[in-house]
Amino acid sequence: MQFKAYGRNIIVEPENKVKVLGDTAMYHLFGKVLSVGDEVKKIEAGDIIGFTMWGVNELIEANGKKHFFVQDNEDFVLGIIKKKDIIE
Repeated sequence: MQFKAYGRNIIVEPENKVKVLGDTAMYHLFGKVLSVGDEVKKIEAGDIIGFTMWGVNELIEANGKKHFFVQDNEDFVLGIIKKKDIIE
């Protein structure tokens, strides 16, 4: 099943998980952008973003694959690697 993001939402497939050390048990993730909403201007499908797990909605598909719905703002998106800069 493929979802299309809308508004300021970004749909991300996680690549890996890194625990942030400190007083909080927060996590941040890196993931490949699958879809962006029509109000998202600086991020495109295929980019890799770093994002925080705080307040992010998670969708687990029937096959067990996870996707996250991340809002496009500095509270959630921590950094971007543009798809043109990714070496595969």
